[in-house]
Amino acid sequence: MLICKLPHKLIKHVFLFFCVISKVRAQDNIGYVNGKYAGINSVYLNPTNLLNSKIFIDVQLSGLGVFAHNNIYYLPKKNFSPISGQFANPIQNLKEEKKTGFVNLKIHGPAVGVSYDNFSFGLFVNGRVMGEAYVSKKLGSYLLNRLNKKPLENQQLKNEKAYLGVGAWTEFGFNMGYMYKRHHYSFQNIGFNLKYLIGISHLNGYLQDLDASTLSNKKIENIHFKASYQLAEPTWKAGKGMAVDLGWSFSKMLEPVSNYYPNNKHANGCSHIDYLYKIGIAITDIGFINYNTKSSAKTIEYQDETINLDSTKIASISPNSIDQNISNLGKGLSVSSKDRFMTILPIGLNAQYDYNFENDFYLNSTLIIGPRVLSNQIKRPSILALTPRYDKKYFGIGIPVSLYNWKYPQIGFSIRLGNNLIIGTDRAGFLIGKIRDTYGADLYFHLKFAIFKHCSKRKKIIKTIYDCITKNQAFWIE
Repeated sequence: MLICKLPHKLIKHVFLFFCVISKVRAQDNIGYVNGKYAGINSVYLNPTNLLNSKIFIDVQLSGLGVFAHNNIYYLPKKNFSPISGQFANPIQNLKEEKKTGFVNLKIHGPAVGVSYDNFSFGLFVNGRVMGEAYVSKKLGSYLLNRLNKKPLENQQLKNEKAYLGVGAWTEFGFNMGYMYKRHHYSFQNIGFNLKYLIGISHLNGYLQDLDASTLSNKKIENIHFKASYQLAEPTWKAGKGMAVDLGWSFSKMLEPVSNYYPNNKHANGCSHIDYLYKIGIAITDIGFINYNTKSSAKTIEYQDETINLDSTKIASISPNSIDQNISNLGKGLSVSSKDRFMTILPIGLNAQYDYNFENDFYLNSTLIIGPRVLSNQIKRPSILALTPRYDKKYFGIGIPVSLYNWKYPQIGFSIRLGNNLIIGTDRAGFLIGKIRDTYGADLYFHLKFAIFKHCSKRKKIIKTIYDCITKNQAFWIE
């Protein structure tokens, strides 16, 4: 990632990219996915969530979620309020701090989930785009000042870093959950999502270290940097890979469940037994994609006395154009190249707690941590959320209150009409404006239908007192 060689025009386009995406935003559907009627959508947070669902078969027709956040540009509160028809041009955040941006687009294709007895099964197809960028504090200020053509004489940089990563892929997934252990009033569950991935495009640019003793608007002196980039040009099947999500959960039930089998007729008929509380943990997107079509990867180290910033122009982002600009650096350049590379997915570590007040009101807390496993890997943000929820069969509403990356508070809503239309946002402030400056937005929707209670006849169970109290066992007779 050649920060030192970026012309003014390209710097402007990169920063404007985060300006544009700051007008939209959907990430985890926190207000919806923890609900009893979330169906197949709930397995993306924890693969066990479909077990003991009130829905026998959940079918998703389509859906869309879009999310973005940055601290580079914002929409001023005094001039921005979409709900009242007021819109404003973005303004630069000139505060000297680490500059960051994140975008997440998820296109939900057809999906189906089934909850039956001790098991749950699901099939799903999703298109995903995820991107992250950051620039260290002093380098970020330098780039913004250069973009605004401010005087830059006699500035110095030391151990500066930057990263830009954007990936697009399609996933074809299979879900399975299993109630592997039960006590008189509780279940323990395990589950997984297995996903086959088709890579469409990927860009990683990582500035590992940048030192420059003298900077101005037109040149950099005494420069030394280490950088790397990976690029797969957009094409279907640019890469292939696999991924898995793993989940575990514990459900404390309101009634005895020794001989309870969801969505099937047993001694207790077709009644649904709800939980008092549920605890879950999961790790999502453990996986990789190998890119080997129209792909290029380079590691670069460079040292020189003087660089003219306007000596090159990058016309397009492709392996050939980037290679040409690298070769123009001339002396002091060291490059190693490959025509393929592997990238890992943005891993998520999740924990959930859901409490039932036994009057159709619930309270959920969710923690999502996005660790950076590799230095040149897209990292998902961390979120801590608390969501009160009202869940009835044909109507539901959730009000998630969350903290984004431990710094940005936000409040949202999710509305479920029947089990057909779900619409929501994890940050409703961008719709209202006026309250505070807007650095991001969030919106999602799903179109679905559901089939309830499958009550097929089954062999009769004879229960004993010993069965109900201690062993939780049963024997069958015709």
